[in-house]
Amino acid sequence: VWKGLKKVMNSPGFINVSFQLRRGTRSARFCAEPGVESLTSVPGGGLRRSTGAKVVDMEDFGVVFDIDGVLLHGKQLLKGGREAVEYCEEYGVPHVFLTNNAMDLESVRADYLSSVLGAEIHANRMICAHTPLTDLPDEVKQGLVLVTGFSTGDVRDILFFKGFQNVQTVHEYAEKRPYLVPNKLYPGRKLTAYEDPDLVIPEEEETVSAVVVIENSTDWHQDLQVILDVLRSDGRVGSSMDKQMVDVYCCNYDFVFATGFQNPRLGPGAFMRCLEMLFRETTGRELEVKSFGKPFPPAYRTTERRLAAQSKSGTVPETIYAIGDNPRSDIAGANRAGKRYKSILVRTGVFNGNLDNDPEDPADYVVQDVEEAMDLIRAIHTVKN
Repeated sequence: VWKGLKKVMNSPGFINVSFQLRRGTRSARFCAEPGVESLTSVPGGGLRRSTGAKVVDMEDFGVVFDIDGVLLHGKQLLKGGREAVEYCEEYGVPHVFLTNNAMDLESVRADYLSSVLGAEIHANRMICAHTPLTDLPDEVKQGLVLVTGFSTGDVRDILFFKGFQNVQTVHEYAEKRPYLVPNKLYPGRKLTAYEDPDLVIPEEEETVSAVVVIENSTDWHQDLQVILDVLRSDGRVGSSMDKQMVDVYCCNYDFVFATGFQNPRLGPGAFMRCLEMLFRETTGRELEVKSFGKPFPPAYRTTERRLAAQSKSGTVPETIYAIGDNPRSDIAGANRAGKRYKSILVRTGVFNGNLDNDPEDPADYVVQDVEEAMDLIRAIHTVKN
């Protein structure tokens, strides 16, 4: 990339952009073939038509925006966020919002982002960590599924909306079986199971077919204990199997996430690490987890279908720029998703230190914020008349 850029460093009609490549920091000036109209940046972040650059079809590339740490920090709109989305809308750039936030339905999350940005965001452009659950086979959706994770509404509704028919929260399941968490006092009971001498443990009849960790647990003790019991069984707690019979799906594997607080918070990925360790310690086996969200393939296959649907040709863009703040999810996922992906790491979220790049999951480009990310993309591509 750098060798090609050096050939045009002194050409007229360039665009100045400073960014970091995987191998270090470069300050580059971009131009393209002479005699063809293009757009160049002007002071204040606008665009100006000029000659001396090649016109590029906007459908040749697409943009994937992470939300938390890229467009928003907590409830605060980050610099350049609104303008980045407006640019994609105005010039017909295929784009989606790919978030590991799984607290809401896609439509609810889209409405919230619309209210903050002051622009309409369609639900079909919103890909949450749980969105790929829609593609699970009917036999999974018809059995009893336990779900855990914080939601702004009823977490069960997320699964019902995706076609699941029999859903209980882990708390509901445990409340009917207080002996599973003997030192917890459940509503309607005067004694904990540990204190109750008359508690009868019935023979288990209801069979759990799957467990879904959709977001961060709000009761780690209860949920780790009950899910562990289910995963060691044949679906009926109390039984013990020498192989895993119950599937567990994790929608969000972020170990930490950015909020309005100065330091990142533990995410559902931390909860899953605990569950995996407990399963290993009690069974001697590795827990088999079916993972969605970033950095796992289902999130990117869904992304490609949504981007292709926005293209007039119905094909996936040749280049997909994935802008994110979390090296372990946003950058690692884009780097593994295929050659068409180019990862751009911003410093406004989880990654905010003084390093030139992340040493474990280095991005193709490192910039300060989403505004600089879009400047970079505009420098590489121009707008078709």
